[in-house]
Amino acid sequence: MMVFDHVDLRVADVERCRAFYDALLRAFGFRGKAQPDGARVYYRLEDRVVREAIALIPDAGHRPNATRLAFCAASPAEVDRLAAIAERAGARAYEPPAPCPEIADPYYASFFEDPDGNRLEIVCR
Repeated sequence: MMVFDHVDLRVADVERCRAFYDALLRAFGFRGKAQPDGARVYYRLEDRVVREAIALIPDAGHRPNATRLAFCAASPAEVDRLAAIAERAGARAYEPPAPCPEIADPYYASFFEDPDGNRLEIVCR
């Protein structure tokens, strides 16, 4: 059973964020598609059916807050690989992967922001 169907992520400038999300979400197996309204939808197919989707929704007045979207990785090595992709794609406020025993044990994660300042994380437990 899927827990999440999709996430609508507000960004002030979809085009500014596009290269970042194209690189990061492609590494998770998502495909991106522009929408007529200026949004960009990323989706992951399984058996030719959309299983997960993340939409970048244009909102010129968007201001990032403390909400964080965390992506799950299968191993610490996968956190390292995906975090490096995020860093190369222009992640802001980048914190390299490290153990986080103050959160849980085990908990290995990298924290960063997208080009609009939305908080993201890649984690392996």
